[in-house]
Amino acid sequence: MFFTKILFSVLIVLSVAFATASAFSNNKIQGRLNLVNGASAECVMHAFYRASGWVQIEGEVGRNGIDGLYYKKKNGIIREVLVAESKWNKANLGKSGKKRLIRQMSKTWILKTLERLQQYRPLPEYPQIRKLVEHDQYRARLFRLFPREKGKIQIQIFQIKNKGIHNLDIKLLRSLPAISMDESKNSFEKAVLYAYNRCRAKYLRHYFPMLDELEIDHLLGINYLRKENIRLLIK
Repeated sequence: MFFTKILFSVLIVLSVAFATASAFSNNKIQGRLNLVNGASAECVMHAFYRASGWVQIEGEVGRNGIDGLYYKKKNGIIREVLVAESKWNKANLGKSGKKRLIRQMSKTWILKTLERLQQYRPLPEYPQIRKLVEHDQYRARLFRLFPREKGKIQIQIFQIKNKGIHNLDIKLLRSLPAISMDESKNSFEKAVLYAYNRCRAKYLRHYFPMLDELEIDHLLGINYLRKENIRLLIK
């Protein structure tokens, strides 16, 4: 009876440990997958705006800063500026500052980011961009990449108007038709899918160098992940 109780206790401990390990593993997988998702949205955004004639310039210092910073020149001078933040699905804009009061994509946040960029990487374009932002001569956009049912992705673009450091007016500008990841209907969809899959494969290899069967099953259960991208990792 005594040994039965001990065995029962050991089984309980092992069950709890297994459940905890499984939860930890799933949380770890999801955390890494969130990074892959975010990178995928950013890659698609860059392809989208570059195809529209915008010139991309580095907007980040390390992993912090502006996801998408673009400009257009006329007669060698920057005349148009686009500041864009990419998000996967329903991820929210963040906040910064000592008390986390400065809203991401507010004019204050953009100017502070540009100041850091100019200090870190003193390119001649940054002062021109900063001057246009100071005079409210820029566009601010939220670029969302949504996973949809049956292996589709969808792009939605929102206009951001500044209302101080705390508040933003975010309005839907464009909602593009969902794109099937298995078939592109035109050159635009082909370019989007190329950017999406190329970026996704790159970051999956980076964040998931080794996968066991449980992790593979977890990832394959998410409909916005292509099976061939996962299988590339376990060859």
